[in-house]
Amino acid sequence: MIARLTLAYVGTRFAGWQRQPNAATVQEALERALARLTGEPVTTVAAGRTDAGVHARGQVVSLSLERDWPAGALVHGTNHHLPSEIRVLDAAAAPAGFHARRWALAKEYRYRLGRARPSPPADAPFLASAPDRLDLAAMIAATRLLPGRHDFAAFAVSGGAPGPTTRRIFAAWWEESGTELDFRIVGEGFLRGMVRRLVGTLLEIGAGRRPPADLAALLVAAPGAQAGPTALACGLSLERVDYGAGPRVAGSAADAAVD
Repeated sequence: MIARLTLAYVGTRFAGWQRQPNAATVQEALERALARLTGEPVTTVAAGRTDAGVHARGQVVSLSLERDWPAGALVHGTNHHLPSEIRVLDAAAAPAGFHARRWALAKEYRYRLGRARPSPPADAPFLASAPDRLDLAAMIAATRLLPGRHDFAAFAVSGGAPGPTTRRIFAAWWEESGTELDFRIVGEGFLRGMVRRLVGTLLEIGAGRRPPADLAALLVAAPGAQAGPTALACGLSLERVDYGAGPRVAGSAADAAVD
């Protein structure tokens, strides 16, 4: 059986999605829970390999099991063995060959900024503090440059997968709700640290430390162009993953993404 799981997790105490020696990861916890449920070793593949401290509300995972399992048993049985910060929200049988990362057509990330001082306790683990004064109009003007295919080499952090640094962005925008300011971005794939460095750069624009036009030079990897700082991991969440009817072409840019 090829299974597809949808997960939500609070990434605060985990060293990211991917298994690492001597560090607690979401992948390790999930595979351990699945092995306890099914009685067999299980290897999982995630749509986005989220970094340390990054959360997810719609992570998608693929795995192969020796026998068929009812969806409800996979959901409730796996959750019984998982720590409270990780939950399987949905399970379903997937088509033969389904691969959570390679079949993904788009991913949406959300970065949450809190302007309340202090943040409400229920929201605090998921919010980064916003600067007191921001020129939101300038940030929106810069954000309008993002849709399209660009070279995001300036926004990648070290340790990502080797390969092309060009990615296609479908949409990017800002949302305000009360004291919260959110950045949302939808793309075919993302380099390691890319969203958080985009946020750091846009916040520098909002603070008046660089003009919106600087983003244009960064998107073509102009010599000497440097992106802003990497925003804190706590504000970032993988919100959803979109799939079409079949797999992506092997070797596409999205296949090399490390989110």
